[in-house]
Amino acid sequence: MLFLYFPQWQGSGSSDELYRGAVLVRQRWPELPWVEVPVTRETALPIRHGILGYDALLAQQQAAAALLAHHAPARLVTLGGDCGVELAPVSWLNHRYAGDLAVLWLDAHGDLNTPESSPSGHFHGMPLRCLMGEGEPALTRLVTSRLDPRQVLLAGARELDPPEADFIAARRLSRLTASRLNDEPASLARWVGEAGFSQVYLHLDLDVLEPTGFPYVKCPTPGGVTPEALVAALSHLREGGRLVGLSVLEFVPGEGEAGLDLIDRLLRAALGEVPELLPE
Repeated sequence: MLFLYFPQWQGSGSSDELYRGAVLVRQRWPELPWVEVPVTRETALPIRHGILGYDALLAQQQAAAALLAHHAPARLVTLGGDCGVELAPVSWLNHRYAGDLAVLWLDAHGDLNTPESSPSGHFHGMPLRCLMGEGEPALTRLVTSRLDPRQVLLAGARELDPPEADFIAARRLSRLTASRLNDEPASLARWVGEAGFSQVYLHLDLDVLEPTGFPYVKCPTPGGVTPEALVAALSHLREGGRLVGLSVLEFVPGEGEAGLDLIDRLLRAALGEVPELLPE
C-alpha cells in the first residue's frame, strides 16, 4: 500500500485553496507514511496548449509517474489536490492489473473535456478523457495504460458540458445517478460485480456530495449524494474486497476543522482501520 500525497492545485484555477485543503487532510492522518509529489507554489499560471498552468502540471505529472514506477505499489491511496492528479495513479494500477480494473468516477462532473472543448482551460475538467487516450499529447503520453470505456462508471455526475455529454453517448459510458446512490448505496458495489472486474479504483471528488450536507468543495453542485449514502456505499465496496486504490480530492477548507470529520469517516469506510494496512 502506497500513500501518495499530491497537493496539486493548478488544475483548478489560480487559487491554491485545494493545496491548503490537502495539507489539512494530511495533518489529520499523521501516522501514515505519505510519499509526497513536489508541487510548486508559484502563482503565475500561463496558458500553454490550451491549459492553464500547463508547465507546472506537466512537471508534477512526470514526478508522480516516476514515484509510482519507483515504489511499484499494488494498492494506492491518493490525497490531492485537484482531479488532475489521477493520471499517474489510475494509469499505474491499470497497468499493474492488466486492465482488470473498474474505475468508479464519483464526481459531479465528467472530467471529459479536452483543451479544445474546455470552456475554462482548467485541467481538472480533463483527466478522465486523458486517461482514455484523448487530450494534450504530452500529458496523454504519460498515460501508459489507457482505460477502455467499459472500465468506467460515472457516478453522481450531473453537470456536464455538451461535448462531454456527446462523448459519453458516443462511448456508451456507464452511469449511476446520485439519486440512485442515495436510494441504493449498494448499487456501486453491485455494478462492479455485474461488470466482472476483480479490482476497483475509486475516484472521489468530494463535489459528488450534496452541498447542503458538505459545502467544502471547489465546485459545489446541487443534487448530489448525501454523506450517509456515500459512507454506506464505500463500506459496501470495502466489504467486497476488491478496492485496490482510491483518491480523495478537491477539498476546500472551511472554518477550523469543518469538513474533516466527514472525510475521516469516508476514508475509514473505504479502508477500515488504516493502521492494519501498514507493513509491520
